[in-house]
Amino acid sequence: MWIREAFLMFCGLSAGALIAGSFLAFLSMIGVIPRLAALTKSVKYARLYEDCIALGGITGTAVFLYRWQIPLGNFLLLLFGLFGGIFVGCLIGALAEVLKSIPVLSRRIALRKGIALVIYALALGKMLGCYLQFYVFE
Repeated sequence: MWIREAFLMFCGLSAGALIAGSFLAFLSMIGVIPRLAALTKSVKYARLYEDCIALGGITGTAVFLYRWQIPLGNFLLLLFGLFGGIFVGCLIGALAEVLKSIPVLSRRIALRKGIALVIYALALGKMLGCYLQFYVFE
């Protein structure tokens, strides 16, 4: 019985590490962490920021998989909401910067018509992925 639990824990933490690593690579690709470090004049802590984001992804996966209850009440909920909102706001700003590059990309690949369709396809894919995750696979 304990071997099964140990195996499940190993698989869950491995999945968390994989997701955190890929998410960190995505954030690095769009330049969120270096830009925030430059704006806050704390470039020397950029490596720490990346480590914290990776650790948060691993911990979040473990909490999601094992349904851990953290009984710290409304204060923790308020803190989580605050930091979650800051993170989502920064991510949206970075994605807006990426969307500014779509016209440059369209000129380089000579895409004259259909830029709106490309953006709609990206949004539809995101919406479909969220729907499948929350309503079909949960």
